[in-house]
Amino acid sequence: YKRQELNTNNVNVGFHFGPIMPLKALTLSFGEYGGNLNIEINGDFVNFDNFADIDGTIIGGVNVSVTNGLGNDTGTLELNGLIHSFAVGGQELWIDDVCPTPAERIYLPLVLG
Repeated sequence: YKRQELNTNNVNVGFHFGPIMPLKALTLSFGEYGGNLNIEINGDFVNFDNFADIDGTIIGGVNVSVTNGLGNDTGTLELNGLIHSFAVGGQELWIDDVCPTPAERIYLPLVLG
């Protein structure tokens, strides 16, 4: 087993979950080592300097929680809420351990007529 990390140096990586199978939460580990960062949740784009800047905010209707993220360090990003799309990136940013938590499926009754 070899650990895989993704370097998003000057680029964003995006995930689209769609209306049929949205997430109720997402966590990831990050290493931020300089430059500017950005995040997009459900079409709401935010640019920031350090992950700690978005701790406790709501982006795209989703609660954002960050552990560490004070610049030139590692930490954890946790998103809680209905997530249809998500992107993150910036300069000198590494991400790992992306863990999506699917929302419960909603079954609609079949109406014959």
